[in-house]
Formats: sequence, structure tokens, C-alpha cells
Amino acid sequence: MSLQPLRLTGGTKFAAGLAGILTTTSMAAGCAVTALTFLPTGPGEPLSSKLLFHALALLASAAFVVVSQLLMRAALGRFRTRGSLTRFFGYQLGALGVGGGLGLGFLPAMLEAAPIWWILSITAGVTLVAVSLLAFRGDRRQPLTTPAHPGIGLAEGVVVDYWSGAIPGAAAPSLTVIRFADESGRPRFVRHVVRRNPTTFGTMGQVQYDRHRPDKASSFTQGRPPGRI
Repeated sequence: MSLQPLRLTGGTKFAAGLAGILTTTSMAAGCAVTALTFLPTGPGEPLSSKLLFHALALLASAAFVVVSQLLMRAALGRFRTRGSLTRFFGYQLGALGVGGGLGLGFLPAMLEAAPIWWILSITAGVTLVAVSLLAFRGDRRQPLTTPAHPGIGLAEGVVVDYWSGAIPGAAAPSLTVIRFADESGRPRFVRHVVRRNPTTFGTMGQVQYDRHRPDKASSFTQGRPPGRI
């Protein structure tokens, strides 16, 4: 955590926005992977051709994930909550899953399949999309009244800078800068990825950090512990 105020600069927003755009675009790669997995090889079409396109789709999916992770790492910088990159990785898997579900839903049309396969494929696709969208749900955790571990410190935090993403409703996460005071009373700042909760300047919450290494924050949970006003 930084002892100096942090800001979400233009470069930070550009990197995070581009990471979100690439993550949204990765749905197309997920759709292609699903389609190429289940599409049969046509008459006279060599199997190697299908395998080549399938490998390219897999490589494209991996490239979207890696490049987006690097961009988000650059956006968050050194002073970030430890769970932010993991949370963004969940968004990435969710986007690929949504693309895979859409691929399953449109697969019967590509195959000109019987009605029963339409029902099965669309059902599987809708299920996969629904499960994948869980990655984008808001954080339902509540602030703690006592630390979960003696080495964990709890402190009140406040959002001092906020950016809601480049594309409303897309896979671009919302970024915040959180200010709080450690046990010594020193103000500290950390960047954090918000899990789709309504967030504005001045939003209060709880920061969990390592008491032995106060420069390491693990999470930020919006709200106040039960019994606090």
C-alpha cells in the first residue's frame, strides 16, 4: 500500500479499458472454440484442417487472457489489493464461458440438426451462460466484526477515486482507490477492482490487511460491520 495518495490516471484508465474490451471480445474466441469442438469434419475435409483452426481458436483465447491480465496488472500497479487480479481473471473466464454458451446455442443451426438436438444444445448453452454470468455478480460479503486471523488487521476505508469502466455493462471492471489508516494511524492508499457494486466517491467499507506487512492489503468490502452506524 502506498503512503502517498494514488490516482487513477489517464494511462491507468486506458489500460483497464483496453483490458475490458479485449475480455469482452474474447467471447468470440470462446464461441469459436465450442463450435470447432463439436462441428464434425465435412466430406473430403482433412481432419488436420479442423485441428488447425481449433488450435488457433484456443491460442486466441489464451492470448486474450494473457494480454488482458498484463494490461490490468499495469493498470493496478504495485499498490493493489491481492485479490484484484484473481477477481479480474474470474471476469475473463466468465466472458469465455458466455461465448462458449452462445456457441452451443447456435450449434444446431450450423449442423441442421434434429429438433431434439436443438433442445439439448440450447439448454446446455443457456446453462453455461447462466453459470458464467455468476462471475460478474456483485460482492455479497459483509464486513467482519473481528479478524478472521490474528495476523489480519481491519480498518475503515473510503473510496477517494473511482472509474466505472469504458463500456457500461461490459467485462471492464470498475477501479477504485481506497484510503484507510493502519494501526499506527498512518494513511495508506491501495487500488482495488470493484465487483459490480454501486460505488461512488466517499463510499465507505472495510479493508483487510496484513498486520505483519502493512503494505499488503487483501480485500475491500463495502458497507460497515453489523452494529456500526
